[in-house]
Amino acid sequence: MDFRFTNISLENRLGQIIGLGVSYVFTEARDYVFVTAPAQQASSLVGKSAEHFAFQLLRRFELDTKRFVMIELRGTGDNQSLWRWRFEWVGESPLSARCEEVSSPTQRQQLLNLLEPDTPKKVVGS
Repeated sequence: MDFRFTNISLENRLGQIIGLGVSYVFTEARDYVFVTAPAQQASSLVGKSAEHFAFQLLRRFELDTKRFVMIELRGTGDNQSLWRWRFEWVGESPLSARCEEVSSPTQRQQLLNLLEPDTPKKVVGS
């Protein structure tokens, strides 16, 4: 599947500007921010700066930490995998970033369905 992501610039933990693909999808219960690194970047790009990216995305979309869910899409085609990032929040500061692969076929399909074009999305500003 090929999903639409908008390229936005975020600062990594070293203060360098990094382009990430982002898709923001809101539901009644959660605000999902899907991220994907450029194909030429290592899959560890998000992991190295997950807390910094989460903070910037929370601010950019004016989200509540209780509703915020960051999902990383890695790979392409049949090699796609989804990784759910979890944070401990102190105010609006994410700490202790950790991720786990979404391995349940049902959860995986539900998340992929959120990326379908007919799902309500907020416009991503640059």
